[in-house]
Amino acid sequence: MPPEDPTDDERPTPALLSPEEYLGDLCGRHQIVLLGDQVGVRQHLGFLAGTLAELADNGVENLAWEFTNSRRQAELDALIDAPEWDSRACADLFVDLLGAGFGYQEYADVLHAVWRHNTAERRRDDDRRPIRVIALGLPTYVEDPDLLDGRSAAELGLRNWSLGGHYRDMSAFHAASVLTAEVLRQGQRALVYMNVAATTTGLVEWVDGSPTTSAGNLLWRWMSDGCRRVVFHGAVADTAATERVEELISRSPEGRGGTDIRFGLDLAASTLGSVAMTEVRGSLDGADTSLRLREVTDGYVYLGPRADWEPCTLIGDLITDENFASAEARYRALDPRPDPYTRDELDEVRRTGQQELSGAWPPLPEPPEEPKRRFARFRTGDQ
Repeated sequence: MPPEDPTDDERPTPALLSPEEYLGDLCGRHQIVLLGDQVGVRQHLGFLAGTLAELADNGVENLAWEFTNSRRQAELDALIDAPEWDSRACADLFVDLLGAGFGYQEYADVLHAVWRHNTAERRRDDDRRPIRVIALGLPTYVEDPDLLDGRSAAELGLRNWSLGGHYRDMSAFHAASVLTAEVLRQGQRALVYMNVAATTTGLVEWVDGSPTTSAGNLLWRWMSDGCRRVVFHGAVADTAATERVEELISRSPEGRGGTDIRFGLDLAASTLGSVAMTEVRGSLDGADTSLRLREVTDGYVYLGPRADWEPCTLIGDLITDENFASAEARYRALDPRPDPYTRDELDEVRRTGQQELSGAWPPLPEPPEEPKRRFARFRTGDQ
């Protein structure tokens, strides 16, 4: 008589959680989870769009990100809650970010995935689990470009004219303030998807000899264990550490199996957490000291080797007759000249930005050198 199939309780638990399961579980244990990434990685945006059901199952009500501007929150809410998907309204949300280069289709696909999730939830008779998208973006240009008198907002650090100050610091305070008002005071949970530099928690990074401030720093000092940082593999700019992580994974039982590996895990008790950081500069207690991966981030999401990254694609027809004038004025505030830019020139700016995406990512590890031959090859007739 053949043995009975094992029940769900009797089946062995996999050693590693999938990235989706891990992120959902972590969000269920902490109120704010900061997910750090580089800009424009196609696979990572696809992963984010595919995690929504797992996040909702773990009580996450909000997905916050910096890739649409906060002043457009009402339009973002209307887009996500609309009975029909409006791709034009979605694209218009990214025109504000023309100068920074976030007009990419995969970001729009994340919003579309949220809309689909919420549409499905509306059809449920009970236990609705919609997700709201919260915009954390701060404009990278002044509201009135004429105030610059032909100067460059980018070069003069005037990207936030009304508040002043260093843009990275001001954007950190802005994001922390929005999350406080929209999530923490409501007693809700959020996954916060941002550029990796904005997600540091206990780690204070140093740039040009000075400490920096991030949204994660501010939240962690207030919330402590209520806030956690997770990064995608390869997002932290430390080539040697990236190479070492991939080496350890290739030597693991899963890696030796020759199959594609995807996982998420906490680093506190993980071998990967002991990987030394050689390029990240910062401190945990005010002193500049050597760091290990577990001190840089609490969690890690591995979707594949760093070499597999692909850049996002441009949203088609982002610039229209209706939004061209405002988009041109805002871009000219960043890169001023006497004559207005043409529509073709703005489209070329977008194409150039997309082509340069991968150049802004942390570099790939150098391939190993070919071993030198120990003996020279005899030439014909040398004998």
